[in-house]
Amino acid sequence: MLSNLPEYIVKYLVDELPPFTGILIIKSNSDGKVVDFHGPYKKYLKSEPTIGSYLHEHIPALYSMIPPLVSPMILNRIQSTNSVYTDIHLVEATDGECWVFIVDQNREVESIRDIIQKMNESKLNSADGVVNLAEVFNYLSLKVKDDENAIISSVIPDWFSLLTDKYSINDNINITELFPYFEVFNYEANAFWENNEEGRIKSGIWTETTNNGSDIALSAYAVYYNGEKYIFIRQEEEVDKEQLALQLARDQKLAYEKLEKAEKKLKTLLEYKDKFVSIVSHDLRSPVAAVLGIVDMLVSDKEELSKLNDFYVEMIESIKDEMVRLLDYNDKLYHWSNLELGNFEIVKRKESLKKIIEIAERTASGNLKSKDIRFSTNLKEDLSINIDITLFLQVINNLLSNAVKFTPENGHISIDIAKRKDLEIAIVDTGVGMPKKIYENIFSGFARNSSLGTHGEKGTGLGLGIVKKIVDAHGFSIHVESELGKGSKFIISIPKHFL
Repeated sequence: MLSNLPEYIVKYLVDELPPFTGILIIKSNSDGKVVDFHGPYKKYLKSEPTIGSYLHEHIPALYSMIPPLVSPMILNRIQSTNSVYTDIHLVEATDGECWVFIVDQNREVESIRDIIQKMNESKLNSADGVVNLAEVFNYLSLKVKDDENAIISSVIPDWFSLLTDKYSINDNINITELFPYFEVFNYEANAFWENNEEGRIKSGIWTETTNNGSDIALSAYAVYYNGEKYIFIRQEEEVDKEQLALQLARDQKLAYEKLEKAEKKLKTLLEYKDKFVSIVSHDLRSPVAAVLGIVDMLVSDKEELSKLNDFYVEMIESIKDEMVRLLDYNDKLYHWSNLELGNFEIVKRKESLKKIIEIAERTASGNLKSKDIRFSTNLKEDLSINIDITLFLQVINNLLSNAVKFTPENGHISIDIAKRKDLEIAIVDTGVGMPKKIYENIFSGFARNSSLGTHGEKGTGLGLGIVKKIVDAHGFSIHVESELGKGSKFIISIPKHFL
């Protein structure tokens, strides 16, 4: 199967995928149906991916993901039906088909044979099954409770007594208080322990000053064994002077390493954020797609539609348009972190500016009517602009919603088009306006506290931050003109080469 792979697919396998064995390769058509496959499917799937079956029947996470929005698209840490965590790479083929690479990301269990072998040979098991390594190998054994605290699970080795005489077996200790070096090593240890897989990682060598003023060199292992986390610390009897000098230099840079640790934690939080966005986007897809399917049936049933008046027919068609856009926007939400990093790929095409304004007005019509706000536009002749319609509509909708929020009853909002050096789209309101110190920094970040509208409307404080990122991603610009008591004007400038 899958003989004579295309050159670009072979290049992707060599350049982009890690050198793991056991990659499952599946080729599908543009509808997500299996065309061919090669590899250990039993490792990842409950049944063979038969030709013509849908990929999402075997891997639910791929529901409606083919063809991918961008190529390559990488879905990280997806749990297959066999409880194996995988990375899934989707690469769109030039003929509209799709290549799917499924890679096992379960960490290979790191051997701790040397420690376990010594445990078995020593036959020094304590009451809770933890081996007392101190008597044989001069280790301090710590059973970890949390990031900073642990229980001493061995007798006290001689070298530890030289550092402090406050502790004995079964006492609770603060690891980083006794060994400041662990502020660095703990991050690596925690990242290792999170995998819940048996193994160990080794620290570097560091020095501690004893009560009599001499220095001793120490090293440690972070171990995961039988579902428990341990730290084994030992004295290094013979230390390479060059290595020790490097460690002393490391101690002098402890402040820098704390900063490095904070940076790593931030990256971890960003990864969690990306995973959260991915999960939310994935879970929203099914109900949105289901509603869209029902609306599609209604729109396609001409006989039933003929029983409704024009207003209800228009409402059903509007629901369909909104659900299509919501589904599209939900897909882009999956890649929202890429937008923040500035490498989000938007899909542009020529769109009618008149259509965009009409959709935005229809979306805001309920709020406009509830406050008796008049809406107008000066656009006479239609224009085409090169945009990603889903994202750009989000910009116009957010700005129009903001204008309604801060415009009192019987006010006026307009979308004015002007052809100058650039094409300018201005959302203008007769609302409460803003002082200069606010509107000059309004796009600098998300608002901590969103202001209430003229009718007490609540906002998320995220709208204008999102607007700026989308406008920047298009290559456009946006600025604000405002005056207290006289309203605001948000102006999007579109260079003429985007028309």
